[in-house]
Amino acid sequence: MTTYVEVAQALVTAGYVSDADLQAAADVLADALIIEAAEEAQDDASEDYAIQEDIVAEAEVWEREDAVVGDYDSVDDDEAVIEDALEQEEIDKEVVLEAEALIDAACTDAGAALLAAALIDEANLEQVVAVIHEYNHD
Repeated sequence: MTTYVEVAQALVTAGYVSDADLQAAADVLADALIIEAAEEAQDDASEDYAIQEDIVAEAEVWEREDAVVGDYDSVDDDEAVIEDALEQEEIDKEVVLEAEALIDAACTDAGAALLAAALIDEANLEQVVAVIHEYNHD
């Protein structure tokens, strides 16, 4: 995870924040850029999505094998597993989208907080938000 000082340093390097304001910018970011929970939710959902894909793939193999041997009760069970995993994948996708929206909003809020603290120029707000977003989004 990127630190607030690293994001502030990126803003200094890009010319949006002065060297003298580096620590002040990091402090503002620490207060305004609250995204840890969203990042964790996004990571967990992405990890679970990959697990669900594996479950679907395995259940599809079992479903075919059960059908070949005529075990239709097991085929029904396999189909239920596949359906449940696909439903969970959709939930995971939604969690990722919600987390991305929260992260985007937090980056915008952080840019606004830097502007309110007079650490950046309003003309650079959009670019500043882009830098913050770059350092805080997978």
